[in-house]
Amino acid sequence: MNRKKLLHIDSSARLEGSDSRRLSQQFVQQWIATHADYQVIERDIASKPLPHLDQTMLAAMMSPIEQHTPEMAEIASRINLLVDEFLAADVIVLGVPMYNLGIPSTLKAYIDHIVMAGKTFAYTDKGAVGLVHDRPVYIITARGGIHAGTASDQQAPYLKTLFNFVGIEDVNFIHSEGLNMGEEIRAKGIQQAQQDIVRSVA
Repeated sequence: MNRKKLLHIDSSARLEGSDSRRLSQQFVQQWIATHADYQVIERDIASKPLPHLDQTMLAAMMSPIEQHTPEMAEIASRINLLVDEFLAADVIVLGVPMYNLGIPSTLKAYIDHIVMAGKTFAYTDKGAVGLVHDRPVYIITARGGIHAGTASDQQAPYLKTLFNFVGIEDVNFIHSEGLNMGEEIRAKGIQQAQQDIVRSVA
């Protein structure tokens, strides 16, 4: 019997003392405690960052296999591994700190690997169509200020649109906010996120 897969992606540049890492790990631990049939796949895109999009990577993505140089073939192999891992996940959990109102560049690099024409979406005469079967995505954010529902939140709208684009509609956000606004507000932000984690897992 094949076990279901939970793909856990951490993107914080802080390898220690990161709130997004700690909270996303809490989510995973609680999920496994109540869903014993799941296997966890960990991908830390900060400690093991992916290359950012460049000319060679674009060429590897857009040219036939028979035209690939050895370098392009290596890039294509990396992309295929990441796409296959993403598609095999039954649940996806992301730990995402807010950097300058947006997502970490390491997460953008990951997205540039998995959003692939012909694999996760396709162009048709009616526009782009997502090819990914719907599955739950939980995005746990950590923010120094309070941004949810305001124009300064450039994370949630982008990530929701991105996952919708590839076919995933079940996108859920758990925000920990006000983390740099004093100990009282910070404590409330962490507590709110922890309560939302419990509700989401249940």
